[in-house]
Amino acid sequence: MRITYVLLLGLLATACDRRLETSGGGGATELAASPTIMPKPNVLVIMVDDLGFNDLAINNDNTSIHTPNLDQLAREGVRFTRHYATAVCSPARVALLTAQYPERNGFLPDGRGISPEVVTMPERLQREGYTTWHIGKWHIGDLHRTAWPDHQGFDHWFGFLNQWRLAGKHKKGQIKLSRPRYENPWLEGDSVEGMHYEGHLENVLTDKAIDVITDLSQASEPWFLNLWSYAPHTPISPAVEFANLYPDTDAGRFRALVHQLDHNIGRVLKHLDTLGVRDNTIVAVVSDNGGTTRQIDNNAPFYGEKATVLEGGLRTPLIIAWPGEDNRKKVFTQTITTMDVFPTLLESMGIEVPTEIDGVSFYNSIQTGEPAPTRTLFWEHALSYSVLSADGRWRLYSPPTFPGTPITPKLYDLRADQRGEHSVSTFPEPELAALLKEHRSWSEDVHWVKTQFVGDESGNGFLSGMSLQRTPGFGGYTFAIGVSADREGELAVQDDVWSLKRNAKTVTANFGDLVLSGSLGESKSCHSIVLSGVFYRHTSAYAGPDGMTLTLYIDGKKAQSSELATYLVVDDPTVPTVIGSPKSPERSGLIYPPIVLNTSIDTFPVWSLGAVDQRVCNRT
Repeated sequence: MRITYVLLLGLLATACDRRLETSGGGGATELAASPTIMPKPNVLVIMVDDLGFNDLAINNDNTSIHTPNLDQLAREGVRFTRHYATAVCSPARVALLTAQYPERNGFLPDGRGISPEVVTMPERLQREGYTTWHIGKWHIGDLHRTAWPDHQGFDHWFGFLNQWRLAGKHKKGQIKLSRPRYENPWLEGDSVEGMHYEGHLENVLTDKAIDVITDLSQASEPWFLNLWSYAPHTPISPAVEFANLYPDTDAGRFRALVHQLDHNIGRVLKHLDTLGVRDNTIVAVVSDNGGTTRQIDNNAPFYGEKATVLEGGLRTPLIIAWPGEDNRKKVFTQTITTMDVFPTLLESMGIEVPTEIDGVSFYNSIQTGEPAPTRTLFWEHALSYSVLSADGRWRLYSPPTFPGTPITPKLYDLRADQRGEHSVSTFPEPELAALLKEHRSWSEDVHWVKTQFVGDESGNGFLSGMSLQRTPGFGGYTFAIGVSADREGELAVQDDVWSLKRNAKTVTANFGDLVLSGSLGESKSCHSIVLSGVFYRHTSAYAGPDGMTLTLYIDGKKAQSSELATYLVVDDPTVPTVIGSPKSPERSGLIYPPIVLNTSIDTFPVWSLGAVDQRVCNRT
């Protein structure tokens, strides 16, 4: 049953009312039952970093790890033993907040941010009157203010936009990306300037969360707190009071950091009890990806580690504890993903779930024990991909493969090999063919950026929506457009970012200092013009240099390639892209609706040059 906010006090003598005899009047007065409106539940979502399946002691009855508070939370709520996250950090955070595949939002695995048009969990809760807070790690966009937490549905935030800023080193007034650290972290927020905070990062964030919960609980509005820890991510550096409890070894330090993480989660839960709000607070704890297995076997019994799209890299702890007795001491063994947390929480609260999502709610299945909705699941990471069949049995896995080299997928039977370590030697052809077909369809869908184009009969108009992918300058990018033989002038312009124009037989594209040009060949009813490449931005202390590599294709042939060791300057990625000449609609010729991809055409074969070329001159 759903969490209920309306309680009827007392027993009714009839279905709708009761009659109370009054003294003196001699008659009966009919009184309607008055419902008492219970407050909406608060929501606390805790995401931990790199905690593997085996790092939650209760999962395997693992006595070598110390997580008593998380174990107790699992006993008080629902523990999910087949929860799938993503291979690395950022995509999981996008999946949690949007209930969409992170690939759909351009996180491959890094991304520019969640576009303003995408409804996030905090935005949906704001509509229901919730005050929303984010504390801790962000790491889903910091290059543009549009991608920061307070532009993604959070009223307030405090923490670090990515771990490369934790040291707080500055150069010429700008933050210098450097090696992460836990000690005396540099933190910032929507209402505080960046500064160093004395102490251990995990303790500082927990203290802040406790203070915020105190303030929120004194207000009349329900609240949503998104608390994203950095532990037990590297560098493995526990606070001294926990480090002293374990041997000074890699394994000992890791166990100490997990112990500290569990202790701090326990502090937050105890504070909810102290304030008397625990009975009206939903608590969810989830890990973003599998463990690294560098210090201990984080992901046992599953094979694989962080940054792989195998069982061990994807299967992580998930606990959700709802108020009341209905959902206590349950173990949910059906296949679910991080994308499903958002709709599940909403359904449990009686809130309408957004339609433009990939996740599904499994709340009804938790209540009834009936099978959860099934669907095939997909992952991409670093030129590899993985597909899990709808029945959860078959995993199709394609190892990292460079463009142009043969792809040799592997197939795992998880019913026969739960670890997912040994691929089958003989492929069952029907299952393999079905998974390959489903992956192709999915890949085509998520890499096609769903922009909105409003234009006239000649194709002049404005391209908007999905601005953080529609605008070039970060990651893989493809823009394709068709023009009739007699169409000249501006074809596409995004002010102060890039432009594409045709003058007689010459097509010219300008991306800042990078300029490409090519000539149109024989006269055709529709010429296809495709720009595709990769924009590199320096987003970590270890990333390579900035740069951009682009190729101009005309009518299915390469016209010119160029590269520069600098990034494309984009001050405001939300500026619309102007197609053609909306202010001069009398210009002759046609422009066909553009296509934007969040990948380069040579990265995934689904969107090859031939595939784009076939579509670009088709007005439908």
